[in-house]
Amino acid sequence: MDLVVRRGGHALSGVLVPPPDKSISHRALLGALLCEGETVVEDLSEGLDVVATRRAVEAWGAQIEVLDPRRLLVRSPGLQRLREPGDVIDVGNSGTLARLGLGVGTLVAGTTVLTGDASVRGRPMDRVIGPLRSLGAVASARGGDRFLPAVVRGSRLAGGTVELQVASAQVKSALLLAGLGASGPLSVVEPLPTRPHTEELFAALGLEVGEELDPAGRHWIHLQPGLPYSPGRLRVLGDPSAAAFFVVAAASRPEAHLEVHNVYLGPSRTGFLEVLARMGATVERLGDQTLVVRGAQLVATEVEPREVPSLIDEVPALAVAFALAEGTSTIRGARELRVKESDRITTTAAMLRAFGAAVHTFDDGLAVHGPVRAREPREPIVVESHRDHRIAMSAVVAAAVLGVEARVRDAEWITTSYPSFLNDAAALLGVAIEHVEAPPS
Repeated sequence: MDLVVRRGGHALSGVLVPPPDKSISHRALLGALLCEGETVVEDLSEGLDVVATRRAVEAWGAQIEVLDPRRLLVRSPGLQRLREPGDVIDVGNSGTLARLGLGVGTLVAGTTVLTGDASVRGRPMDRVIGPLRSLGAVASARGGDRFLPAVVRGSRLAGGTVELQVASAQVKSALLLAGLGASGPLSVVEPLPTRPHTEELFAALGLEVGEELDPAGRHWIHLQPGLPYSPGRLRVLGDPSAAAFFVVAAASRPEAHLEVHNVYLGPSRTGFLEVLARMGATVERLGDQTLVVRGAQLVATEVEPREVPSLIDEVPALAVAFALAEGTSTIRGARELRVKESDRITTTAAMLRAFGAAVHTFDDGLAVHGPVRAREPREPIVVESHRDHRIAMSAVVAAAVLGVEARVRDAEWITTSYPSFLNDAAALLGVAIEHVEAPPS
């Protein structure tokens, strides 16, 4: 499915309630799986990636009752009585489930086999399998342990210290999940702090988790193995990465005013807000879950490597702001973008170039020379999404703020993370969006 985005007639203003956070939704379901008894998970993401995690939780032995579309009751036998899946677990397009599933698989008596769609089967899994093996896990994968399909067999792991070479919340989380069944305490060392959603979940489940920064700036997470206990209820807040598309649109228009309600604003998820603020936008927090954004004529900025873990998923959206800013904006230290749903350094640059921006890429980032000027093409601008939901949504935002018509190819991938995006875009960005059949390959 393609989308044709036609220009609208009003400035961005209004209130956004973003969809539930996808990263937290995955972890809430897995946390409910590990707790014996009943847990209600509220405000769960309806994205296809999270649907895949729900199916995996059922494959590992939990029963799920739908109380309403965003509220589930999970009945689980608990960590010590997880069930060997009767079939291969299909993670779909979810790299989060693929990597965290490897950690959960070590807790299951028997064999867990994980596979996914073509995109996920090209994403690196050795960064998880290697550290798990160092703790005694029995795991292997295609292509010299690099790619799905992967097989992991339940085994009691040793404790110890694992130092990660890549700052990845998914890798860290896989190890922490596996560490719940270890024979001794586990310490995971990451080069920079990453999203703490698994640590926050473990604290809610009554597990003992500590953290510290060493003199070299490395982030240590210490886990004491143990059985999690259900708090009875786990609630998921709104996704700041989903909100980022509309926050960027508002920040880029001097007349815009946007309120974002019920959004997660915890550690390591708000780096994009700090970048937009120093570019000239007004970004105000009201309490722990509300943002107010007022637009401005943006100026260029530099994003340093130390900032990247806190905004890695927001780079395609931020790049739209870079294209509208006066001067040259750069981001370095973002090599991890090469192994997302697409090579997001290459695909972000291609998306911006389709709208007329001048972009230079590096191995670990890009430079965007702004501001790009709206032009009047005879036909809609064609943007390839490369089957990447964030590239597709960023292209819709770019078309809206530039006031041009665009055709976004393969836009159905948006539903993997943000099923209501098109409705929100029509309401807040003032654009008309038409679904059209994709031309033959």
